[in-house]
Amino acid sequence: MPAPAYSITPKLAHGATIRVGRGDTPTWTPITGLQNVEWPDRMPSDLDITNQSSPGLAEENAPGLLPATDFSIDMLLNDGSAGDTALTALNARDGTTGMKELHLLEVGVGGKTITCTAYLKDYKPVGNLKGNVLMRATWRCMATVANAA
Repeated sequence: MPAPAYSITPKLAHGATIRVGRGDTPTWTPITGLQNVEWPDRMPSDLDITNQSSPGLAEENAPGLLPATDFSIDMLLNDGSAGDTALTALNARDGTTGMKELHLLEVGVGGKTITCTAYLKDYKPVGNLKGNVLMRATWRCMATVANAA
């Protein structure tokens, strides 16, 4: 009798990564203490291209632009770490323009990686009564610059 085998080869989510890249030749800073990491939702809108020649008495759609989306992640507070320092700096507004720094955001889950241009919308503590202090970072993800999915 053959040894039992899985019907698929599952991958553990452990080892997910997030990095921010700053500068013209990006300097990458890893974000540590990550909790659950979910891929940014980059589903395109649907464009209605239904016309008098649409087949089968059915509507027709085509993919539209990829939306700029919010992406949030919770991480354990690692006060003073390189990641905490980078996110604190990225959360600050420019004193003259009021803008936030555009940078690269790389998300890696299960061996798949996506890199987007982004700005950090917010970086704040989230405290549970009987739990660890977490930090929540929320980015606005825009153009995809690399996708190894």
